[in-house]
Amino acid sequence: MAFAKAFVAKLLRDFSSRESARRVLDRAFETSLKVVKELLEEYSNPDLRGDHNETEAIQRLNLHKAMTNARHLLWLIERMIELRMADKAVKDWSDQASFTADLQRTFRDDAWRNIVPGLPALVLRCTLKLANAVTSGSILAARQVRMKLVKDWLPVLIVCKDKIPAMLPSHPSPYRELEETFLRIISTLPMLDAQELLQQCLSFSTRNVEDCPHLVSAFKTWFRRANRSPQAENLY
Repeated sequence: MAFAKAFVAKLLRDFSSRESARRVLDRAFETSLKVVKELLEEYSNPDLRGDHNETEAIQRLNLHKAMTNARHLLWLIERMIELRMADKAVKDWSDQASFTADLQRTFRDDAWRNIVPGLPALVLRCTLKLANAVTSGSILAARQVRMKLVKDWLPVLIVCKDKIPAMLPSHPSPYRELEETFLRIISTLPMLDAQELLQQCLSFSTRNVEDCPHLVSAFKTWFRRANRSPQAENLY
């Protein structure tokens, strides 16, 4: 797989037509995403009518396949961002209500822990890469896309909060990084949308307010914006 990835990366760098390269990447992204979605849908909605052991084996296989294909998806996302060809990917990723619902059902059940313990972090990294590209400006995402990206994926982030092992301060978890990135995106949304999403972000808080400066800052930003004139807010 490593040799194949290196070959594809070189091919894309040397491709004379950016539009052709974009089509290749978009198609590969759609295919990988479709596979992961189907596997997670099957896992989160199993057919329990057959033999229990057989069903359990199929469930384990589905998770392993989902993990493998999610790695491919992350690699594709990274290449697309490097080549500034991830516009369609972030739009597609932002419109995944059914997929994120399946992920929430999957992660609420701890069965995955002994099978694919790295799956939540991997999914969050895919989301984080795209969200960071949006906040950095390398992907120009419309207001609706930004809102949907947070709205669809924020519940997954919240469910994952207690599922990812704590890391050293020098190695921040994708969970905390994605919190900060989502809050930055929320600050670019219209007031009512930002208010709705910020309420859901209250789960980021801890007993010690000093542990969540990103959340405090986001609310301060919202209150400052609330004091602006309606005309100024229309610019968002």
